[in-house]
Amino acid sequence: MRTFLVLNYGSSSLKYALFEEERELLREKRTTGELKHFESLLRKLSEDHAPHFVLHRVVHGMDHKSPMPINEKTLPILEELARINPLHNFIAYHCIRLSLELFPKSLHFALFDTDFHHTVPEHARLYGLPLELYKRGIKRYGFHGLSYTYLLKRSKEILGKDRPNLIMMHLGAGASTCAVKEGFSVDTSMGFTPLEGLLMLTRPGDTDPGVLLHLLKEGKTPQELEHLLYRGSGLRSLAGVEGFKELLKRKDHISELAFETFIYRLLKYVGAYWFVLECKVDALVFSGGIGENSPEVREALCTRLRPLGVDIDRRANELNEEIISSERSSVKVLVLKTNEEKQMVSILRDYIKKNHESH
Repeated sequence: MRTFLVLNYGSSSLKYALFEEERELLREKRTTGELKHFESLLRKLSEDHAPHFVLHRVVHGMDHKSPMPINEKTLPILEELARINPLHNFIAYHCIRLSLELFPKSLHFALFDTDFHHTVPEHARLYGLPLELYKRGIKRYGFHGLSYTYLLKRSKEILGKDRPNLIMMHLGAGASTCAVKEGFSVDTSMGFTPLEGLLMLTRPGDTDPGVLLHLLKEGKTPQELEHLLYRGSGLRSLAGVEGFKELLKRKDHISELAFETFIYRLLKYVGAYWFVLECKVDALVFSGGIGENSPEVREALCTRLRPLGVDIDRRANELNEEIISSERSSVKVLVLKTNEEKQMVSILRDYIKKNHESH
């Protein structure tokens, strides 16, 4: 039986899981903010396990397809991607280099979050910038694709529909939403980087570029702006909280304002996607740490969507049940626990099978 070690690098955490084919043997999540902690975790894993395959989640893949075999030919590609998305890809690239040394007999593959959104039409990818920049790859890509791939699969099973229309929300420290039309991504809130879109824990989401020009003129360096945008903004900077649970516990005006801003930004995207899908929505899907565990967020959003026929069962919502829509609701409302690691193994197993059959 083949074994798969999945390494899911976050900006401040490492989730890892070990599978024997599709059977999960081990799962852990370690929170860490320093590269040396990632390194020590990988060294410990290499002492305990010798998998056949090591799968690396890489957030930004631009237009590259995955699974991408990792070797001397593809490492420069991953290095270049790390320059574009320093928050996630830099950590992934560094850990991939180390993993090649620690697991020398394993086959290594990179799986990109951007893959899922390759079906987004060109008109939804374009920025209003010179076309020359678009040709150089400066366009909207979208992220959380591995999560959305899993959520789409589960939604199909629950709805009993092969090509559903969905508005999916991955709400965590990083947050995004995605419009799925007849089973394919047609728009998503994140763009060229994971900075665009919703208000997040440490990222501002949609921001007038003129603000950044103003700060540059005031003397901010590009490095200072990078830190501001990736780690020094969002809910943490607005309300002074470490996480969403703390925000909900607070009852002061600033915390309530930050919550309302979060919901308002989410409502704007969900409302827009409703019409992108021509008002034919089969289900709303909540996932991610906030989406799965915050009845307050789900109720606040769904209450505002009542004019569109959305109605939730309050008791089911409080219990974080899988289906929280009421019988009166014209749209299913789902709360699904995502599983990026399982999805990564599934993608690679399919890839191996197809390659084997083609040879």
